[in-house]
Parts: sequence; C-alpha cells; structure tokens
Amino acid sequence: MQIFQIISPDGYIAELHDQKEDNGILASRFHFPFVSDYICSAIREKKPFVFSGRSGNAQIGIKTDLAEEGNPPVIQGSDIFVEAQLQNLNPLLGNALDLFKKGDEIGRLVVMDPELRIRDVRHYLHKRLFVGRRTGKGYYEGFDIRQETDPATGQVCDYVAMELEPYQYCFEPDAMNLSSISAVIKKGRSALNSIRSRMSFDIDNTWLKPGDLFVGAIKISLGDIYGIIDVQTDPDDAGIEHLPARVLDPFRTFRDRQVELFHFGTDPVALKNIRVKIRFFRAKNPLTVPLEKTKVKDGYRLSDLLTNAEIANLFSVMDEDSLGLILNKANCIPIPKALDPFGHAQLEIIRNAILESTFRKNLPPAMEKGNGKFKNTLEKLSALGGVNSRVFIGRDFPDLEVVGALKTSGLRTFLIQMNNPSFADDYVKKMIALTHSDHSGCEFLRYDSGTDKLYSFYHGCFMEPDDKERFDRVRYWVAFYGSHTSEADNRLTIELINKLALRLGYEMGIVHGGGPGLMKEANDLARQHNIMSVGIAIDLEGEHQASLTTCDGLIKYKEGLRLARQDHLQKLSNLPVVNTGGYGSAEELAITITSMKLHENALAPIILLDPDNLWEHVKKQTRKIASKKYGPAFTPRLIQSCSTAEEAVKILLAFIGNPDQWYRAHKIPKENIDRARVKSARIRQMALGQNKVETFDMSNLRLTQ
Repeated sequence: MQIFQIISPDGYIAELHDQKEDNGILASRFHFPFVSDYICSAIREKKPFVFSGRSGNAQIGIKTDLAEEGNPPVIQGSDIFVEAQLQNLNPLLGNALDLFKKGDEIGRLVVMDPELRIRDVRHYLHKRLFVGRRTGKGYYEGFDIRQETDPATGQVCDYVAMELEPYQYCFEPDAMNLSSISAVIKKGRSALNSIRSRMSFDIDNTWLKPGDLFVGAIKISLGDIYGIIDVQTDPDDAGIEHLPARVLDPFRTFRDRQVELFHFGTDPVALKNIRVKIRFFRAKNPLTVPLEKTKVKDGYRLSDLLTNAEIANLFSVMDEDSLGLILNKANCIPIPKALDPFGHAQLEIIRNAILESTFRKNLPPAMEKGNGKFKNTLEKLSALGGVNSRVFIGRDFPDLEVVGALKTSGLRTFLIQMNNPSFADDYVKKMIALTHSDHSGCEFLRYDSGTDKLYSFYHGCFMEPDDKERFDRVRYWVAFYGSHTSEADNRLTIELINKLALRLGYEMGIVHGGGPGLMKEANDLARQHNIMSVGIAIDLEGEHQASLTTCDGLIKYKEGLRLARQDHLQKLSNLPVVNTGGYGSAEELAITITSMKLHENALAPIILLDPDNLWEHVKKQTRKIASKKYGPAFTPRLIQSCSTAEEAVKILLAFIGNPDQWYRAHKIPKENIDRARVKSARIRQMALGQNKVETFDMSNLRLTQ
C-alpha cells in the first residue's frame, strides 16, 4: 500500500471580504496551489480534514476557521479554494486584522485519513515518537496513552494526552506595534521573539481564566509520522480550545513544541489539569537515510541528510558575485552582494532575501539546470528539523552583523565552503555562544572541497559530525607543549603518548597547537591510537609554521592572536605536559602555572619532560616566588619534573586514580582544590559551552554532571 503525504503546501489569502465590525471577524478566501491528487481526492470523498492556521499567527492569538456557512472546499485541478475567516482573540493586537493582505500565507490543509491513523501508539513510542519528560533511561513522564473509537472506522485507536511544561511565552506590550505584528503575519514564527519573552511559572498554582490566551509548550519529538492536535483539550467541559496551528510535522517537530490555548469557558481552570490531545497518522518517509532514535528525538540536521557530494552540489549553482543563498524547504533565494558588503544596504538586501524565502515559489530557471541534481538535493532538505529548517550557504563566513541579521530572521544553519580558514577571537566566541545556547542553537558547518569533508563547529572547533560523540567521551584532555623545530627531542613525548593511550583509551584526548614539530607528531600518534586530537592553531605561515589539516578537531586563529589561541588551549585542557622547547613553550608554561594559581584550571600535576634540565631554573624561580609570598605556596608543588616517560606515566596515573590522595601527599590545600573545581567548570561552561567537565572530584563520580 502506498502511503501518501497528508499535508498540503502553504495556502495564502486570495480574496478579502468585508470585515464584520461587530465581532472582529475577517472573512477571506484562501488558495492552496499545487495540492496533491491524493489530498484533492480525499476531500472529494469527504474524508476528515483540518484547516490549520499558520503557526506564527496562532501564537499571537489569531484564530483561523472555516466559514460559518460551512461552504465545502472548491477544487479546480490541483488548486483548492476555501472560504474561511480570521478572528483576533488577543486584545493586545488591537486592529491586527487590518494588517492582513492578499498573498499572506495563512496555513495548510491536512487530511486526517482514517486509513492512515496509527492505532497502536506504543509500537512507535521511543522509536520514532518521543513524548514527555525523560526521567531515566527509557522512562518518560508527563503524558497518558488513552483509547477511543474512531467514528469513521469503528476501530479502537490510541491517542496521547500531554501535560503542559512549566513555562510560557508572555507578550511584551511595549514591544508590540503595527510593525512588529505585521512582521509576524508576514514572516511567521521567526519574528515572534521580538514581541514576547519565555518565562517560567509554577504550574501547580497557576490558573487559566476565561477569555485568556495561553502560549506554552509540550515535550514531543516525531519521526516519520504526523501528529494532529485536537481542538478540544481536557477537561472536555472546560471550554478550552487549542488554536488552529495544530499540525506536528514529521522530522521538524522535536524537543519543545509550542501550544496555543484560549479559554472560551466560564470558570478558571488550573493549568496542571489541562491535557493537550494528539492523534497520529502515518506519512511517506522522504529520507534516504535510516531513522535513528537520537536523530528523531533531537531533529534531523543537514549533515544527517546529505552526502558530501550533495553538499558540494549546493555550491555549484551559487553565483560568484552573490553573498550566498538561503535554502528554505524547496525554495532557494540568492542574496546579492552590495557594493559595500559591510554597509547597512547589505543588511537590507539580506532582509529582503529572507522575506522572499518565506514565500513558496518555483526554483529560478538557472538553478533548475545546474547538473540536474540540485532540485533532488533540495527535496531532501524538507526533513530538516525545527529551527534548522533554513540554511544559509556561502563561500565566506559572513560578518557577525550579517550572522545576527540572519539569526534574528529565524535562520540557524550556516554552511560555508572554505578550506582551512582563520578566525578573529570575537568570531570564535560568537560561534560558541550561538552554537551552545540553551534555546534555538545555531550550527556552523564548513565544507572543505580539498578533502571533500564536512566539518561542524562544536565546543570551539570544527570536526566531522560523527566525531562529536568521540569528543564528548573524552575526560582527560592532555595538552602537549613543545618546540616546532626539528632540533627539539620529542622522544619522551612520543613514548608518553604511547603509554597513556594504552591505559586511558578513548577517555584520553590530545590538545596541541595545530602546527609542525611536536604538535604534528602528537597528532599523528593520536590518529594511530584512535584517540581524539584537537589542534588550536594560529596563522603563522609567515613564520614557516603551517597549520595542520589532519586533526580530528581544528580551529585556527588569525595572525596576531597568540594569547587568544593560548587561552583557548588552556580552557580545553586539564592535564598539561611541557616538553623541551623554546620561547613559546616557556610562555605556555608560565601561562599554565598562572591559570592554576588563579584557579581557572582544575588543579593537576604540571608535567615537565626535562631530560637535560632545561626547566630547572623555572622550578627554582617558582619556589623563590612562593617563599617570598609573591604567589601561593601550593603552586610549586604542582610542578613535577620527569626525566623519563615512565616517571610521567606513574605520576599521571596515580593522580587520575585517586586525586584526593595525590593532593594530600603534595599538601595542596582543600580550599584551593574546591575553588578551582567550581571556578574551572563555570569558566568552561561559559567559554566553550561545556556542561560536563572533568574536575578530578572523586565525591562526584569524578565527572561533573
């Protein structure tokens, strides 16, 4: 049996009728173009269907309904026309209905085909349907599975009744004006953040009063099935309705899904008692990749859907003179480059392109040609999830102001074709902040045409998407400092890496400067042992220090940002090892000591691989500083000089095995240990977006959760 798509393309206002002044209702005729034969046939057969309003409009309190007269849809070829009406339920919007014009997109038609209804929800639960709050491995709460008899088939079917989450989206009256409301009507959800704020509330002691609009959320993620929210919520007799943005799309519904409730009843109802009812229907799977539990739960991203060859194909249609392209579902909108790409005119051009990308239209003829595969590639992107459903592609990382303009519009995925780029410090920090924000995180992707690889930005560096899991498994990030010259003897470092890798395995990762000499040798060894290697490089090609391109993770800073690069290296690592080196290594050693003195790193042994006593004077100077009380007394006790790799391995394994015992043996004060644990974890969360950091705390299972 062929499983059809049950949802139509977006419809728009084709004709505006006279507004009924007495009840604030605007009657309109809506046009749904290019509707599939299946949907047209289903409506002719009088199968149940939903006229679903546009999500952004419903979230500001605009109710979309079929006409009171109940005129059936008119079908003309592949076009469907519906007589319907708009009603403003939000008193803060004023005369918002006057802002609707011909051409405004308003919603979709969805067939609730009884033959495609999912009867046994449990069969899908936690495989391609995730509902409720996770309380443990395989355990979720906050929902009930109930049964009803489907009136069309007479069969007993499941549906889900879901609790509301304890937060809501509150309107900001001072931010609401004709311009901001019009932006929501024209752009949809992407413009909502400018007029409202997300706020927590006590769900056990909050009531929904008659005549109130409530915008909240439920927790749900979908795979290749549709969810249709019922207009009536529980309790059935309370008079609370869900506004018409009721369709949960396959793949694009994940994590938190907003819901819009209006109280048409007469008595207040406690929010803790309200349940949102959802029925589920099968859908055609548009993916060529297999469904995976984590992908369904968290949402499909571009790297999940396209091969590297298909990603390269996206760039084949881009004009050399354009700033980039915006991909939105099956739309592809070029962004012309202004004469001054850093001026205000460029931002206005971007805004116009963003607005154009929200309207459904055929591809430009030039893009239809290409190599004949571009359209097929775009079709795959229809499964992109949630905030990642729109993509900016370009040949250069855009200016931060441009990134801000695109993000404000709701665009979250940036795909850039650049080989071995270098970045300013503020750009790296901005990417970290946007990538690991609590809500609506961005994704920065880099396609390297030279290696035909796709890299994703994650916790401060670019890595292949599959390496993110490897990165998260690392507990001990060992920083190796040493000379880039061939004169330095790196044999002790090589021996140390070989021995540690055999003992620590995937829990060990290597951090280095991403350059030649010791850095390259450490990176090559990491690859041999299949342990994670991250290079924090800097543009020193003028000093004959070309950066590596074979690291598992890599970020390169622009020329002159030596200290920013060193700060990044310090924040990622937690076990420093200093080999025989030159002036740069001496600077890195001094910064390492200072970072621990300031409690910015969790306290740990500072290993000096020093067979020829190069660092002897450093040790003496550190002791002298401590004796004069110019610095804390514990600092010299962290420095451990080793003439053999065996000594270093013994020290590190003893420390990792029982940090508290090592601290006691070396008389490291507990107040300094605790302070460093708390401060270093806080700094890494703020600087790199890391929530799990090894702070050598045995009382917390050695890993901060």
